[in-house]
Amino acid sequence: MRDPLMDLDSFDHQILDLMQQDARRTGTELAEAVGLSAAACLRRLQRLRRIGAIEREVAVLSDAVTGQRVTLIVTLPLNRGRPDMRARFREYFGKLPEVKHLYHVTGGADLVLILECRAMEDYADFAERHFRLEEIAGYETNVVLQTLI
Repeated sequence: MRDPLMDLDSFDHQILDLMQQDARRTGTELAEAVGLSAAACLRRLQRLRRIGAIEREVAVLSDAVTGQRVTLIVTLPLNRGRPDMRARFREYFGKLPEVKHLYHVTGGADLVLILECRAMEDYADFAERHFRLEEIAGYETNVVLQTLI
């Protein structure tokens, strides 16, 4: 059976690009941007959701609502030896409200976490609690100074 994600055409990719920028676009707005009818765009959008091209849609909250928050990018090299570690860390970190994204990556680290904390003190507490696990070989933190896009 052929993977439906492999059959995306240029219209699908345009719709995905537009939705990634703003998931609240209407069928009419999509239609104007890609050159299809609103109904065709909505059918494609429903199909993209159904086949998993769109995994989830999230709201980016205003700082006025959440309060100023600190965004941190943390790289974690792991101690080798356990094949189930990625799944375990996905479950472990996936339950923590500070963790916004978790990536398995190549390079010097194995995992990259995108975190949001109220303040640096909260991050220090988070790091003490969660980065001292024996499977984690260490961690490096980058603090986001400004969001550009």
